[in-house]
Amino acid sequence: MGIVERVADWREQGVRFWESIRDTWVGRLLERIVRDLARLEVFDRAMTLAAQAFTSIVPLMLVASTLRPQHPGFGSIVADSLGLSDETRASLAGAVPASATALGSIGFFSIVVAIFSATSFSRALERVYLRTWDVPKPSVRTAWRWLVVILAVIVAVLVIAFTKSALSGAIWADVLVAVFQTVVWTAVWTVVPWLLLQRQVAPRVLVWTAALTAVCMGVLGVAGGIYLPIVMESGAHQFGILGLVFAYIGWLFAIALVIVATTVIGRACAESDGPLGRVVRGAPTPA
Repeated sequence: MGIVERVADWREQGVRFWESIRDTWVGRLLERIVRDLARLEVFDRAMTLAAQAFTSIVPLMLVASTLRPQHPGFGSIVADSLGLSDETRASLAGAVPASATALGSIGFFSIVVAIFSATSFSRALERVYLRTWDVPKPSVRTAWRWLVVILAVIVAVLVIAFTKSALSGAIWADVLVAVFQTVVWTAVWTVVPWLLLQRQVAPRVLVWTAALTAVCMGVLGVAGGIYLPIVMESGAHQFGILGLVFAYIGWLFAIALVIVATTVIGRACAESDGPLGRVVRGAPTPA
């Protein structure tokens, strides 16, 4: 059997399988997930979120690193977490100044501007949640939520990085880090939409969605630990700092895609008419 015939046979088997489950709750759930992902324009939303993260969170973390002159700096944190080679580490260090060097060039006004501009990521994330859950937009008077969200994400990143460093070389270090990271991200992605949506979605549903996001981010992190250093090494060798930037933006896009997609999947599961929906929402099927 040739390749064309084999592909046609697989397609026919796939069509028969879909027809067999289409009228079940699993089929309806899958159909809704695909429809909602297309309605939300998930790739465009993820790219916007990744761009906002790159222009908001990363500069704020750079500013935070300057407040601790004795710390090796943000560039060293990235290099250590990705296991980059000395050559790539040097390229990254050349692009990201040391804390002591940057401290002299960053004033109080720059820190304030970085903090307030960082809320653009929170606003982009809020739009994703509003579009996904179809709830009214909160009042602008509660804009403090945007800053809290940014701080929560940055603290989570720093805590996970510190935990990885503290447990380096310990027995079952990878397992402990994976469990701790899942717990931290579950807490973060439960609190973040709860704040941005002003408690308009049930906490039980948010916990389920957050756990799904945390698990997917853990799987993505394992894959990224293998793939990202290779891409950054190759990009730095061919294009210098631009290669590192492109690779890092691509990584942020993958993370943003997980966040957006799991949010859509979480709502679809919560409103499913099957047993999974009853478990997630803990209530009868909505009308």
